[in-house]
Amino acid sequence: MPAPDLILTPSLFFQHASCPHWLWYDRYGDPARKGDMPELAQKLLEMGVVHEENYIQGLDLQPVLTKNPDVAARETLRLMRQGAPLIYQGMLQAEIGGVLWRGRPDLLEKRPGRSAFGDWLYVPVDIKSSHSIHDVQQLQLAFYALVLEQVQGAFPEEAAIVNVDHERVPLTLTDALVRKTKKKADDVARILAGEKPPLRLASKCKHSPWFKECVRTAEEANDIALIYDLDPRAAVGLRAAGIATVRQAAAMDPASLGKIPYAPTHELLRIKRQAQSLTDGKLHWLARPQLPEAPLEIYFDIEGDPFLSVEYLFGFWIVGDPERRYANIGHVSDQGEDGYFLYFLAEQPEDQERLWRDFLAWTALLPDDGFAVYHFADYERARTLGLAKQYGDTPGFRRFAKRYVDLSKVVQDSVIFPLYFYSIKDIAKSKFLAYRWRHQKAGGAQSVFWYERWLETGDRCVLQDIVDYNEDDVVATAALHRWLVKEGARMV
Repeated sequence: MPAPDLILTPSLFFQHASCPHWLWYDRYGDPARKGDMPELAQKLLEMGVVHEENYIQGLDLQPVLTKNPDVAARETLRLMRQGAPLIYQGMLQAEIGGVLWRGRPDLLEKRPGRSAFGDWLYVPVDIKSSHSIHDVQQLQLAFYALVLEQVQGAFPEEAAIVNVDHERVPLTLTDALVRKTKKKADDVARILAGEKPPLRLASKCKHSPWFKECVRTAEEANDIALIYDLDPRAAVGLRAAGIATVRQAAAMDPASLGKIPYAPTHELLRIKRQAQSLTDGKLHWLARPQLPEAPLEIYFDIEGDPFLSVEYLFGFWIVGDPERRYANIGHVSDQGEDGYFLYFLAEQPEDQERLWRDFLAWTALLPDDGFAVYHFADYERARTLGLAKQYGDTPGFRRFAKRYVDLSKVVQDSVIFPLYFYSIKDIAKSKFLAYRWRHQKAGGAQSVFWYERWLETGDRCVLQDIVDYNEDDVVATAALHRWLVKEGARMV
């Protein structure tokens, strides 16, 4: 099949979900400005290959071995016409709307039905190193189904993944999913054709090798994409109203703008203040931080692997327990001048329940009152409540859960930083706190990479990297708390 200039593949959906500019820069950008792929992304590709190889062992399948896409498509079509029960790495391609849709599902399964081949049709199945079907995977499966409709003259109503446990997870290909997939395909095709997406910075952009280039471009233009947590739909309205730069946003009069979609007046005021902070490089205080006083301060951070659906480390920095009364359970290390680090570790995914039981036993040691549990963002609260439903809870945990204090909410209610992102690392590493992590690549994604590597290699040095990173996280959380107390006390 002669291919049109534009070739749409399922992998482009993942790139678009991370950062639409990834697609544009790959096609039109300066290759010298492209950064490295994050180690976790590379690791997931390797894991997927290993998982796939393990699963297909012993299956009676017909592989399509050639790498040439047109030859592979012809070979796949030949096997489908013959009614091969299971085709491995078949190539599907069809021209849809002037764009060549091309994809290689891991498996094509023969099912009873009516198609151009006879009394059978094929459904797509992907082998994934995750437990459930993620959003992008749903789009990819629907992508294969739409191409199959062109190839075999029948649309499969169901697809599936084989998950990390070698379990089949089915997916119903609804009309809504098909519409969403077609819209995503149109968005991707426009970018491939040269339409550069509006500038936007989000945390997912950090997964792209072009992230630094996106930031550089936005800084050069002083673009409103630099404004933290700016809804991209609101950005469209602001640009239409003549507010395209941070300086313009800092000087805007929200009352005179009229209605901006997805940006009510209070949100426009927040955007204005954030822009002013970026412009002058200063903190802008909104209110005195509201923080409880407690003699025992517990700073909490969880490390979890979303691909394995496991929480593998609970870490705590304990302040106000000089006699270490609450250090009889768990691992303890690095006692500092004002506290010590305590953690619970699931060295293998199947150890998660044991970790939880040890954690519950530890919460029983805590006093009935007089302590606060500080964390940053909602992950710790949400995941512990989820594990309580899964494995059960205790009165000690219920007391513990009532004392959560989310410092990210305290920050957003009290102070505006001149930053593009408000993660604990962005805030703690800023000039206002100047906190530093021991490992240069420290981050949640890097922790997952290390855990996957630990499971593969058994290298305890890698396991120690995870522990050290978590300790740095909880100490950074404590540093932010102290900073909020100190700076908040200066407010009248």
